[in-house]
Amino acid sequence: MVNKVLQLCLSDGKGGMELYVDRTIEGLKENGWEVIGICLNKSKVEGYMQRNNIAYTAFKSNIFALFNVLSIRRWLIKENVNIIHCHKSSDLRLTTLLALLMPGLEIFYTDHVGGKRPKKSLYHRLAYGKVSRVISISQATYQRNVINFPVPRQQVICLPHGVDINKYQPCNNENIIRAKREALGIPEGATLIGLPGRVTPGKGHDIWVKALIELDPKLNFYALSIGGTDYSSGGVESFYKSLQALIADTPLANKIAFLGHHSDLADILPILDIVCIPSKNEAFGLTIIESMACGLPIVGSNTGSLPELVDPDSGVLVGPLDVSGWRDAIDALIRNKAQRHTMGNAARQRVEQQFSHQQHVKRLIDIYSASASFY
Repeated sequence: MVNKVLQLCLSDGKGGMELYVDRTIEGLKENGWEVIGICLNKSKVEGYMQRNNIAYTAFKSNIFALFNVLSIRRWLIKENVNIIHCHKSSDLRLTTLLALLMPGLEIFYTDHVGGKRPKKSLYHRLAYGKVSRVISISQATYQRNVINFPVPRQQVICLPHGVDINKYQPCNNENIIRAKREALGIPEGATLIGLPGRVTPGKGHDIWVKALIELDPKLNFYALSIGGTDYSSGGVESFYKSLQALIADTPLANKIAFLGHHSDLADILPILDIVCIPSKNEAFGLTIIESMACGLPIVGSNTGSLPELVDPDSGVLVGPLDVSGWRDAIDALIRNKAQRHTMGNAARQRVEQQFSHQQHVKRLIDIYSASASFY
């Protein structure tokens, strides 16, 4: 019998949740699963479903999907699918209706946000009552989900994200590194400090920039922001403009570049020397383990899920608003190449052992398969 699952994500966003759906579809197919999908028209998720060449249905809006619940039911019966994995809390409206129409349907919900507000209204009790498993992406979100969701503790599972360790890996070819740096206009011999992530207030670019401004201008370093700077690429343009104003007329103006969105992050990360993740509250932080997989030391915030990902061997954690702490941590790593190398090696090893996507998908399949025996 062919194992089949519906991946449901009615999101028009461009962030980590949508990318997770892409990676999960790809990983499940590689492990012999057949995947079908439901998404929104002209969304990033639709593009990912097209890229993975799966059968899918796209709707104009969440409301249109709800209006078509009977046709979705007929489609699921025709496709012989009784497992749905959804990724957005509002998706539960559709899965609740389908569960009422299709007894025995197994519903899995990955909470990618880890919200702090309780969800225990009558509607939430009904919706979550139809969920077989709530999947938390970190211990930090797991603890909140156990408290906030109206489900028994044993139905909440912690399954951290994973990264493709074959795609994200160190580059040991100095000629490739030199050529890529030259193409990006990086000064020769500069210690290259990167911040991968959309330019939004929650990602902490302002603290990062302030810390860089306070560095000794005689230090030979260069900084790269790698992520969308406007709405179309997931950034906040007003915030980006405020950063530009902050940088203007400082020594940093000649030592930093905002690259905007790049789809070739796996090629850019290995040419960096240090990665900074100053996010104020990451539910997980995929770019962290992508950077660690590339053998890079991390300077990160000591909040959210980051302390679960970055241990003392692989990086340094600092208060998310502690500008002087960020300055000192970055300064120390700029001045100590040997420490960067040691931490980078430890970071790569940590990801291989605990955060590979291959391990993640196998655990996800085990969760799908074990759910039926729970009831």
